[in-house]
Amino acid sequence: MREACWYEKIYVVQKPIKAGHKKGGYDVMLNIDYKGKNTIEGNQTYQQNSKELEDKIEEAYQYAYKRFILGK
Repeated sequence: MREACWYEKIYVVQKPIKAGHKKGGYDVMLNIDYKGKNTIEGNQTYQQNSKELEDKIEEAYQYAYKRFILGK
């Protein structure tokens, strides 16, 4: 599923809520980059390197796959 998204140039991108360095990293928001043209921005923040973030990235790829590739 991820490989199909990547092939179609659809990526889930982590965007830190602040610039700079912090031990453990700043929280991030997830965006879906659709072929470099459209970005679907998330509205929730997630702690970097957390299980919750990993799960949400997987969920975002599932959403992108169903919406943009399968057309559902």
